[in-house]
Amino acid sequence: MTTATASSRIELKIPSRPEFISVARLAVAAVAHRMGFHYDDIEDLKVATGEALTNAIRHAQTAGRENDDHIVIICAMEPGALVIEVRDTGSGFDPELRRQALEQEELQEGGLGLLLIESLMDKVDFKTRPGKGTLVRMVKRLSGF
Repeated sequence: MTTATASSRIELKIPSRPEFISVARLAVAAVAHRMGFHYDDIEDLKVATGEALTNAIRHAQTAGRENDDHIVIICAMEPGALVIEVRDTGSGFDPELRRQALEQEELQEGGLGLLLIESLMDKVDFKTRPGKGTLVRMVKRLSGF
């Protein structure tokens, strides 16, 4: 297992197109493997990253910017945890409307992906500005930390 410092990070910028999701998933898996994550946790990281990217691409398409837009994926290797950030410049969403939909069990298409991310990761934060983009910050802790 490798001990990472707080400043260990990898940044990947991909076009906002579905065919690049697998590239980002493989990069996240490689970082997680290097840090000593177990197979099941690596699979969780790949699924959560794929869901976050799928949502980012969907929002870019909604905003009509899928052809000239990009998504930034940052893997920050912290002691005992991997932090993954997915940043897009798509249409964003209203977190309050999402919370209300969860309470009323009336999720629209795509809402289940956010629930899946939250169930697979140890901590998830969403920062969004409608019309300006979204940041999804996901944290997965190494076993034993």
